[in-house]
Amino acid sequence: MAKSMQVTRACDYACRALVYLARNGTSPVQTAKVASEVDVPPMYLRKILQSLSRAGFVRTSTGSGGGITLAQSPAEISLKDVVEAVEGPIVVSQCIPRPETCRNSGACKVRLNLAAVQDRLHHEFSSRKISDLV
Repeated sequence: MAKSMQVTRACDYACRALVYLARNGTSPVQTAKVASEVDVPPMYLRKILQSLSRAGFVRTSTGSGGGITLAQSPAEISLKDVVEAVEGPIVVSQCIPRPETCRNSGACKVRLNLAAVQDRLHHEFSSRKISDLV
């Protein structure tokens, strides 16, 4: 089977969880309920929520009435933000952020074209917000 470039399952799950929280409003929701509603394994969702919390997209609270809520407006969270919070920077080729890794990078047309594609991907992912998915 050929390899493909795709959004990871973790990114997909992160987006689904954020959309669910956006639809839920400001009331905290238990992790188990979010996991059940968006069909994500609970332990995997906890790991994803840690990344989203570190990025400042969700807030968690413990105790009675605790749970998960959005920490930002869904209109402020881009798909690029989510992907980068869960997976790190969107990089089409390692030679784009680190041209020193290739001795031909200065005049390489492949690198220049991949850089243009990466710029377009960044633009597209940045222009789409969680609020667009609600």
